[in-house]
Amino acid sequence: MADRCGRHLDMNPQPLMKPAPRPTGTSRTQALLELLRSRRRLLVLTHNNPDPDSLGGAVGLQEFALKAAGIPSRLAISGRIQRAENKAMVRELAIEMDRLDAIDLAQFDCVALVDTQPGFGHTFVPPNLKVDIVIDHHVCADAVVGPADVAYFEVRNDIGATSSIVAGHLLEAGVVPSVQAATALAYGIRTDTADLSRDVSDLDQKAFDYLSPHVDRKRLAAITNPKLPVVYFKALKEALSKVRMYDGVTLCSLGRTTSAEMVAEVADMLLRMEGVRVVFCGGLVGASYCVSVRTELGLDAWSLLQTAFEGEKGSCGGHGSVAGGSVQLEVDARALRRLERRLERNVLRAMGVAGGNAAMLGDLED
Repeated sequence: MADRCGRHLDMNPQPLMKPAPRPTGTSRTQALLELLRSRRRLLVLTHNNPDPDSLGGAVGLQEFALKAAGIPSRLAISGRIQRAENKAMVRELAIEMDRLDAIDLAQFDCVALVDTQPGFGHTFVPPNLKVDIVIDHHVCADAVVGPADVAYFEVRNDIGATSSIVAGHLLEAGVVPSVQAATALAYGIRTDTADLSRDVSDLDQKAFDYLSPHVDRKRLAAITNPKLPVVYFKALKEALSKVRMYDGVTLCSLGRTTSAEMVAEVADMLLRMEGVRVVFCGGLVGASYCVSVRTELGLDAWSLLQTAFEGEKGSCGGHGSVAGGSVQLEVDARALRRLERRLERNVLRAMGVAGGNAAMLGDLED
């Protein structure tokens, strides 16, 4: 028998063998502290275009490194901050970050990846750069390292947000969080758990309660309700004109679009439609076809995305009811249409939904 990662499971385990005890929050925190205290300077990396959970986790780890372990750090990214809320988060919380290609890597003797892992398609790690810390909550078949490869490896897919994991370490270490770190971490938890309504663990709730007294509510409101440019609404109008619905499964192909964040935002919005169980949304960003999957609670978005990507040269990851990925594509209109047809066929087959004539938004009665 094999699990969903393809590993073979022993159906007849030795009766005298006992599983290793799962590390407690205290022992994890102590291990992270010991590692950081043995280093001089930390470099924190996220995936290329960090979202609120990435930013929150990164800022929180910087706070932990400084206040609990006494070492300074820098945050660097290789892409851009694109979604309006994410830009507002950086602006309102004065989050300092550098371009990764402008960093002198020799200045750092400790490197952390937050909310991602080496090998993920949306993550760039410079060649020959040794990663010492991995903190994440996603599962992905493309991961290339594990606990045996990294000095501190904490990937917990039972937790709703990476920000919760980092906040848990601050709590265990007895750190009173700064307003900046508390607000960033709380917003990261809110976004990845849909305001503590999706994939929520005890740690997510505990972390949020710990952070709440220190959150700047005014700045949080400014982050969650930023002004949006006219081009955003034009892109949204174009996206909604391409929605196709098949008995609870909603698909949307944006064609060429400006960012992966727009793909994710449309997917989030469509899941709120009555009767929708699954949303599969894609768009071409440069030479990458980016996909976001959203499902109602109880369905596994990552498994669905894996099925959709079967036979494709793509990378995907996810957690619970949220997943995302990308496929590299030769920029050709016919290649794009063929890819979208293959993905749609795979999704419908996985959901047990017959193809045929899809309903469009304009066809539905109020």
